[in-house]
Amino acid sequence: MNTLPRQPNVGTGLFGEQYSRRNRPQPTRDDDRTGRWIALDESGWDGDQLHGGNRSRYMTIGSVAISDEDAADLIDNLRKTTRIQASELRFSTSFARDGQTQRRKALTALLGPGGPLEQRASVYILDKHYFIVGKLIDLFVEEQTHKQGLDIRNTGIARKMARDLFTEGPRALGPALFDRLLTATVAFTSQKNRDQKVSVDDFYDVIEEAWARSSRRNVTRLLGLLRTTREEGREFLDDAFGPDASLAGALEPLIPAVAAVTGNWSLQVGRVNILTDDQRTLTDQQLDNIDQEARGLGHPEFRYVSRDVRLGELLRGKSSDHPSLQLADLVAGAGFAVAKRHDGHSTPAGEDLYPVIVPLIDPAGMLSHDEPNKVAQAGVPVREDQT
Repeated sequence: MNTLPRQPNVGTGLFGEQYSRRNRPQPTRDDDRTGRWIALDESGWDGDQLHGGNRSRYMTIGSVAISDEDAADLIDNLRKTTRIQASELRFSTSFARDGQTQRRKALTALLGPGGPLEQRASVYILDKHYFIVGKLIDLFVEEQTHKQGLDIRNTGIARKMARDLFTEGPRALGPALFDRLLTATVAFTSQKNRDQKVSVDDFYDVIEEAWARSSRRNVTRLLGLLRTTREEGREFLDDAFGPDASLAGALEPLIPAVAAVTGNWSLQVGRVNILTDDQRTLTDQQLDNIDQEARGLGHPEFRYVSRDVRLGELLRGKSSDHPSLQLADLVAGAGFAVAKRHDGHSTPAGEDLYPVIVPLIDPAGMLSHDEPNKVAQAGVPVREDQT
């Protein structure tokens, strides 16, 4: 029997039934009734492989409060100013290289004070290592306390636990053992462990060693709590890799990050419509989950979405069809260059752009502190317990 090849879904470059509904091929346009359009794109995404190798420590989401109708004029003007001939503007090819200083000056003028995107662009930075520590608390300690009738998530206790373990952990355990703890968490909880080669015992052996070697009371106490969550560890394997797989993708940062950016923009400007780049992780079901949570209908999986979110559309599109997504790519790429500079990987792009990017950093991002100005520091970031 002949099988016809699958065709790409309208409005996206993605194939298959998982990407059949939430697509937007036509240009976006703001009006008073439907609300503002916000375009989102990411840079530095590695899926749920958040630690080890040459992976960047940070992921950024660039977002711009602009419709395609208005973005088209800005893209045309930027193209004329910079003499870029490419049909689609991308930060990595047109603004990131050593000899593109003049182009970065044009981008600075676009984003900086008095520019057309002043107060209309935002950079959400996610520290992947802090995200891993947060998931340690979220997936195991929080699950245990929830069974006991305690709410550590909405009271801020879980967040404080994560910050304490992250900031004090390297000194309490030594950098090598702290890194092993992060590596073990990723190995146990990521989708690569579908075959469960990393067992509950393997994972908790590392936690036991960390607890035994901890030299700081606060960290020892937190690791002591983690030691008692083996039952939750076994339940996690069932929930993440069993027949129902309700926790599949638990370590995927892009989904809660998109939810967070959606909520943060809505708190600023009211009703919003979100257009994301066509990223494979953002299936129809994942966008459904974010949408339902924003409307107060879903399970509280997305921790950072406010109940006051006013969300209209939540759709995906191709950047070649949407100039607003091209602007979001430029913001995300610039933010990623600045985040790399903060992590000790300086480039001409990071040096040129950090003065204009740092003021755009969302203070509600996934960082272990509430001070975006710290990202202006070059080199390996100073942990809070060392300041």
